[in-house]
Amino acid sequence: MKMNSKKIYLKEGLAEENYPLLLTWFHDLEIMRYIGWVKKGLALKNIKELKDSIAHLEDGIIFGIYTNDDEFIGYTSLSDFKGKEECEFGIFILDKNYWGKRVGEDVTKLMLEYGFGELKMKKIVLTTSEFHINAIKLYERMGFEKTKLIPDDRTIHHNNEWLLSGTVEMEILNNSIRL
Repeated sequence: MKMNSKKIYLKEGLAEENYPLLLTWFHDLEIMRYIGWVKKGLALKNIKELKDSIAHLEDGIIFGIYTNDDEFIGYTSLSDFKGKEECEFGIFILDKNYWGKRVGEDVTKLMLEYGFGELKMKKIVLTTSEFHINAIKLYERMGFEKTKLIPDDRTIHHNNEWLLSGTVEMEILNNSIRL
């Protein structure tokens, strides 16, 4: 399956040639700094460990994120399905050249359309670090609402130091989507 926007497209699954680049990105502290499992990502030693880790973390549907020039820049997922009611959204724009270019907005729109349209979900949830302000702003623009802050439950790397961060839980209901 393939989904398109003007800037990017999503292709179901990850291609074998994506894994070496993913491993490099997972070892980049600037890229991984707000991810709840940053230390696990940094500790991955090889492609097999990476594949096992992604399979465990993203037990669901994964799409590679590509530019329209076929450049792999990250991945996105819907996982942790609770029947036909709810699933969790994840997005990883791992190529820093595409940060701040509204790629995350395109990916989120496509995944919400897929989750609510194709999969008929009633609610899509996500989590992020309370320090990941740009992500929170993006999710709020797309219609997600904050539902909970779990204090000091993840270790992140912020302003060149390791610290505890709260996790912001957010959700969007099928009838509140802003596309």
